Amino acid sequence: MFSWKRIRYGVMFGFLAYISWVGYQHQVLGGGPAGIPTVDALCPLGGLESIYSYLTSGVWLRRVAPSALILFIAVAGITLLLGRVFCGWICPLGTIGEFSNLAAKKLGIRQRELPPALDRGLKMLKYVVLAVILYFSWTWGTLAWREYDPWVSWMHLASGWEEMVASPWGYVVLFLVVIGAGLFIERFWCRYLCPLGAALGILQKFSLTKVRRSKETCISCSKCNRSCPMGITPMALEKVTDADCIACGRCTESCPVEKTLQFSVAGKKVLSALAVGLLGVGLYFAAYGTAKITGYWQTFASTSVEALKDPVDGVFGWMTIEQVAAQVHLPSAKILEIAGLPAESPTNVSIKQMEGVNDEELKEQLKAYFAANPAKAPEPKTVVPSNPDELKGSFTLAEVASGYGLELSAILEKAGWPADADPNVKMRDVANTIGRDSSDIRNAVKELLENR
Repeated sequence: MFSWKRIRYGVMFGFLAYISWVGYQHQVLGGGPAGIPTVDALCPLGGLESIYSYLTSGVWLRRVAPSALILFIAVAGITLLLGRVFCGWICPLGTIGEFSNLAAKKLGIRQRELPPALDRGLKMLKYVVLAVILYFSWTWGTLAWREYDPWVSWMHLASGWEEMVASPWGYVVLFLVVIGAGLFIERFWCRYLCPLGAALGILQKFSLTKVRRSKETCISCSKCNRSCPMGITPMALEKVTDADCIACGRCTESCPVEKTLQFSVAGKKVLSALAVGLLGVGLYFAAYGTAKITGYWQTFASTSVEALKDPVDGVFGWMTIEQVAAQVHLPSAKILEIAGLPAESPTNVSIKQMEGVNDEELKEQLKAYFAANPAKAPEPKTVVPSNPDELKGSFTLAEVASGYGLELSAILEKAGWPADADPNVKMRDVANTIGRDSSDIRNAVKELLENR
């Protein structure tokens, strides 16, 4: 029979392995509607960072999608019910920290604990990090933390040395703080710096599930204290209300006296560490499954706050030259010229898959072009409604294609409209010209979105 520890480690490793594979696939295949989701679309913190822009303007920050907010809401709900199960059983970054420390112990690396006063002070630092991230993300309208995020760096390891040189600070945090410092102090990152941990720590204070200790049967052996990866001392408490408790269950499982240290729900119902962990993981999958079945799970956003300010910021590596052209309102031939590509280069292939083309460099080239030719700069992007049934005839065909991340040629073919329809003309005007109705485009978009 599998022990509690092996099951927990298996769950943790499974999540880490799967999401790391997704990150690798994203680097190989790219993102977008037909690609692999970005790390930001699968991270609960991205949902928290983007919630202000979504509530105030109805759009997401660049690279963030509705899926991130769904995950944050799910994780927040699980925390209120069962505690920080996400941190103790699911979070891949926490797993990296815990597994690296486990390896350090096997290698005989001496473990250390900071003096209590310093420990308490540093534990407040993650709340400062969270506040700073949210302030700048919400005021700047962009993912201000992304350049320093160690999880983003982990998910881009497959990109190699060039990526590390281009965005070094996230790798510094990953290798020196998450892994390096974590060799000596278990879960150093989780204890002192993790912004998502800080957000969930606030919710943890209100969680219905807490670890409780029986004073009558406790033998004061300190095994629970030594086993806690977050430096909490359960032996000194009747009820663990510490915001840093990650519901991992290591303290309850290390207790040698039966029913002395246990998880309890609202002070009554007693649960095992395994039950708490698996129930939390089950609810996590249930939230994902429900969102998927009901159609709310979407790992791609049609536009972003940044793209509203500057359409060039709506250019992504998953786009084709044709899609980039529609995004910035230039001919495909001009995009090839700006990118320094031969005129015969394919325009229907993802720029991420085109040799010698980097989407971030292309964005800079486009911005330089528009700075030198301000009269040709595109107007701020119009946001298409999430529901295609709400598409109005005032949208151009280019805006429809770009807004939903679809090929214009595919939309026109599905709608039965001429392939040479002018993409920069409003739908209703094109419809009047060819004797058709704008509903053709709405229906075509709906069908293409359902089948992708």
